[in-house]
Amino acid sequence: MSDRMEFEIACPNDHNQTVTFSREEFEEALKSGALVFHCNTCDTDWPPSSEEIAEFRKRFSTNSS
Repeated sequence: MSDRMEFEIACPNDHNQTVTFSREEFEEALKSGALVFHCNTCDTDWPPSSEEIAEFRKRFSTNSS
């Protein structure tokens, strides 16, 4: 069983994207400041919102229970 999870996000131009992280990868990238999402449709990069971060953490917690 993989500890990686898929998350559906939307870029600032409203294109749907899927990102995949393990809890460790997510927290490490977040702490280092390296967490930036990329849209392959419109070639836009953006940082995660506080709402996205909270949702990711919530899903990781739910998945580990």
